[in-house]
Amino acid sequence: MDDIRWFAPNRFCTLVVPPLRARGLSIALEGDAPARLAIAMDAQVAAAAYTYAARHRSVLIHYLWDLPPWRLGRGRHDWVWHVFGRYIRVPWVGRRYAERPGYYSRLRFVAVHAREVWVPSAHTAASVQQRLGVACRRVPYCFDSVRFTPASAPRVRTGLLTVSRLTSQKNHAAVLRAAARFEPKLPVRFIGSGPEKTALERLAVELGVSCTIESGLPDGDVVTAYRTAEVAVCPSRFEGFGLTPLEAIASRTPVVVSDIPPHREWLGTAPYFFTLDDDDGLVAAIGAARAGPGPEPDVLAGVTIDAAAERFRVGLMPYLG
Repeated sequence: MDDIRWFAPNRFCTLVVPPLRARGLSIALEGDAPARLAIAMDAQVAAAAYTYAARHRSVLIHYLWDLPPWRLGRGRHDWVWHVFGRYIRVPWVGRRYAERPGYYSRLRFVAVHAREVWVPSAHTAASVQQRLGVACRRVPYCFDSVRFTPASAPRVRTGLLTVSRLTSQKNHAAVLRAAARFEPKLPVRFIGSGPEKTALERLAVELGVSCTIESGLPDGDVVTAYRTAEVAVCPSRFEGFGLTPLEAIASRTPVVVSDIPPHREWLGTAPYFFTLDDDDGLVAAIGAARAGPGPEPDVLAGVTIDAAAERFRVGLMPYLG
């Protein structure tokens, strides 16, 4: 029997698996063989992980990254039961979750019935307690500290870089407005995909800002993008963890971030902060970042792969004996 059946939707959510295996834990990433403990590392796999844990009578730990407030709105969950390996849901009569009520209702069911719910930040812990009524353990994850490192030699740096999904809460339009206020105007590079792509392209044309939007880049190209950007800008209105500024700092790229709780939690004084909806403040922060030195990656010692793996080991061992 394995120690852990690890449910993850992507490679990022398995970064700590190799160092955990090196610490002596047997971990399966696929299959239905029994394990003493199951961990769901993302909302996408939470329902499958609960079904597995119920079938094998395994302890379940649910890692919950965030609860987007616009998806839950001011509604409440549907009633959900898990019977003979299937989820049964009865829609709530009245005000329901604003978006995907069935998905988030199942997510709440798993969180309520998991042995523990782990979260990456104090901000997520507070929102899960408030919205789902579930107490959490704060167990910060990591960035890919093997892949994102400073360049071995100085490089020519140009333009502003933003790496994230192209959605309204990521606030990308603010980057274009800021870029347009410099003389000459700064080029902007977005790496990501999403529904805001066309609107951003249109705004860039209106402002006369040179803008490229790319998606599906190989890992090495993303690393190079960080290492050759003059400033990385992370203007998001909402994050559960805030991965992009970690990757930028690890690359020693000056970084500007919105002043929201997850950006404050791990970044110390490494980035330049600006207040949301303050375009003057964003322009000033970008100007300061362009004039200043690159950040020192030492601030990220607590969120490397190895540091996160040790936190996970400590949290998992009481259930593995």
